[in-house]
Amino acid sequence: MAKKAKLKPLGNRVLVKRLEEEESGGIVLPADVERDEKYIKAEVVEVGTAEKMEVAKGDRVILSSFGGTEIELDGEEYLVVKTTDILAKLE
Repeated sequence: MAKKAKLKPLGNRVLVKRLEEEESGGIVLPADVERDEKYIKAEVVEVGTAEKMEVAKGDRVILSSFGGTEIELDGEEYLVVKTTDILAKLE
């Protein structure tokens, strides 16, 4: 699980951390490798202040690759996305 961030998103926004993906050959690719992605796999680190949120901390989600704002906190890269940019939860 990603470490706790010192940022609380407002409203229907969610703070997520990209998950590093493992290729079929067992090679782990870092998140900053250029890929032709249509979606991003991420873990929810913090949820916003809206009353009804469909995701919770620790959920693994799939996001639209074109949504969100990239930020850096304590040397870690995060994305702040609207809940409408979350396409699905991974179970």
